[in-house]
Amino acid sequence: MALLHDDLARAPAAGIDRRALRDAERIKAMLGCIHSRYAEPLTVADIARSAALSPSECLRCFRRTVGRTPTRYLRDVRLRQTAALLAGTGMPVAEVAARCGFDDVSYFTRTFRAQRQLTPTAFRQASRAGTGETAP
Repeated sequence: MALLHDDLARAPAAGIDRRALRDAERIKAMLGCIHSRYAEPLTVADIARSAALSPSECLRCFRRTVGRTPTRYLRDVRLRQTAALLAGTGMPVAEVAARCGFDDVSYFTRTFRAQRQLTPTAFRQASRAGTGETAP
């Protein structure tokens, strides 16, 4: 978010066009929504509302600016948060998933494995082995 803010501050001097500036402001609002509410059930409509957009314009703007859909970005944020909790706590996998917005543990496990090539439990064990910690 800080990098985006720096880009916005330099926008007039760098000659960024109006659409790019408008998209940057919208993205800032949508990213703020995702990062502050990732643990809640969020839809594209919810994310769009945070920037006063229609869902279709939200999708277009997000893809154009971020390079992926808001839903995929949300999933990636959730997965990063679960990885941090798995590595840093002894919280049960189901609780980690729920705290990060995954209401289906099976879906969470499949998605986590697809991204990390490890199950959540194996990731936790590997992260602890790498730091020398033992499970609490």
